[in-house]
Parts: sequence; structure tokens; C-alpha cells
Amino acid sequence: MPTTFKIEPQRSVVALDLSPAQSGIFTPGLEAIVLADDQLARFNALAQLLDPAMPPLSGEQIAGVARRVLRTAAAGGQSPFIASRLRRATEMRAMAADPAWPLAADHATRIGALLAYLDDPNDLIRDDVPVVGRLDDALLVDIAMDGLRDELDDYAEFCRHRSAEAARGGDAGIDRAAWEQVRADELRLEQQLRRARGGSYGGGAVERMFRIC
Repeated sequence: MPTTFKIEPQRSVVALDLSPAQSGIFTPGLEAIVLADDQLARFNALAQLLDPAMPPLSGEQIAGVARRVLRTAAAGGQSPFIASRLRRATEMRAMAADPAWPLAADHATRIGALLAYLDDPNDLIRDDVPVVGRLDDALLVDIAMDGLRDELDDYAEFCRHRSAEAARGGDAGIDRAAWEQVRADELRLEQQLRRARGGSYGGGAVERMFRIC
């Protein structure tokens, strides 16, 4: 579990030294980034909305993550961690915008707040900072995933079902309620088949010959 550092209230910004000596990699145009206290407070407030168990992160902790990201990214290139989290953010955006997939109020609130943050280029770390400019965005997506993973998995399955229906000329306008009904029907059928496999048409030799499988 991350250690929580106390932020000194009299300090207006936290300067993060991301020089090659500190980060272990030379990134053109990047020597340091500055985190404003009000933006750090905003980041932590959103993190706790996304996951109430999440302790506040300090500037020092975020600097440590930034250095690790710089070490694992190719020189001046893209961070796999950031890229993968931003792909999940794209999935969240598609899900939230799909009228066929109404969200529960708590999910809608969290996703809406997260997307509003992601769309702000001047948040905790400016989006135009080389390599780590979207690090704060990626961290928030990562924090959100525990609470949204099942919803995203269900939505992905719904999209596959909808595409399959459209491909075979079925109802391309299927919505979440209809898909959940289909899934419930399939589950009941599967349970019936499992029970049937435990039964038989008769006894003795007939049972052995005609056992349902």
C-alpha cells in the first residue's frame, strides 16, 4: 500500500526533478514538472471518488511513478502503462455515450467526473509534457478500474452480441435490457442442460446406452 506523505500547506507547488540523473533516462525537453497544490488536491479528490479506499498520493509518490514510467518507456517514446490505461478510458467513453447501455447512477457519476478530468489539458500534469503528460490521467483510470471492470466487461460482451445480431440480420437495435434477458435465458438453458446431463431416460442397460450428454 502506498505511503501517504503530508503536503506542506505553505508550499504552492511541488517541483519534480525528472533529470536523467534522477529518472535514469534522457527525455528531450523534460527536466522537471511542477505540480500545483490545488491540482494535486483535485486529483486526490477525484481518486477518492473513484475508489473511496484510495489514500491521497503525494507529489513525491507521483514523481516516483513518473521516474519508473520514464525508465520503462523507450527514449522519448510512449509508455505502455499510459497507453493501456488510455485505451480503457476510450472504452469508458464509448460505454457512457451509448444510449443502448444506460449506466447506474454511481457509475455514470464516476465516469463523467473521470472523463471531464481527462478532457482538461491543464490538469495535474499538463498533457503536452513529453512521455508523462498523461500519467495523472492514466493513474486515475487505473484507480477507477476496480469499480468499473465488471461493467466494462459486460459492455464489451453486449457489443459483441449486438454486432453478431446485426451481421445475421437480427435486431441491431438491441439494448441493455434485451441483452440481459438473452443472457438470463441462456443461463437458464445451460442450467437445465446440466441437470439433464445428470439424469437419464431409463434404468439399467437403457440408462447406460441413452445417457444424455
